[in-house]
Amino acid sequence: MSPSRFRLRRVFRRPISLVARPLVKAGVRPDTVSYLSLLAAVIAWLTLLILHLPVEYGILVFIVGILDGLDGAVARGSGRVSRSGALTDSVVDKVAEVVLLVAIGTAYPDDVVLGLPVSIWVILCVSGWLLTSYTRSRAEALGVTDLDVGLGGRSERLLILAVFSMLGCLLWGLVVSTFLGLLTAGYRFSHYKGELGIADRTVS
Repeated sequence: MSPSRFRLRRVFRRPISLVARPLVKAGVRPDTVSYLSLLAAVIAWLTLLILHLPVEYGILVFIVGILDGLDGAVARGSGRVSRSGALTDSVVDKVAEVVLLVAIGTAYPDDVVLGLPVSIWVILCVSGWLLTSYTRSRAEALGVTDLDVGLGGRSERLLILAVFSMLGCLLWGLVVSTFLGLLTAGYRFSHYKGELGIADRTVS
């Protein structure tokens, strides 16, 4: 059984659709929801850096995750699905992720976890998170269709970071998210490479 069967998007799909309906009726644009997610990420950064409130930071991270799914639901519900909107969504998502992770590095510059400075964990986490998205995008461009694989999708990573933060264990949430991102990126690379290898052998 593929681990992707247990992805959070399946669990939150219906609640997100219910939230999207009044927004669609109000004429809210999908890009607006995307930019709101970025605004929430910036507020989360300031909340952690200036006010040192990890619980509130975790709540805002959760909101970013909700808005990530909501912009797509609004786009589909309003019939405004477009390539330009997809580009905005993808770019804003990546910027928001970097903002949320850099926030931890700036708020905990002198802390060490498992022998590594928080700044190193942030670099590793950003790398893993970006690689999970890049491997998928590159594989899609090469014709792979079975793309939604691995347990560590964006929703899962954000939820882990949010929950650990709200429990007062933000730095451990960073560590877990780092490993999850890197492992998912590696799993996706292996899976996509296998899919492309089968396709290459079929053509030849």
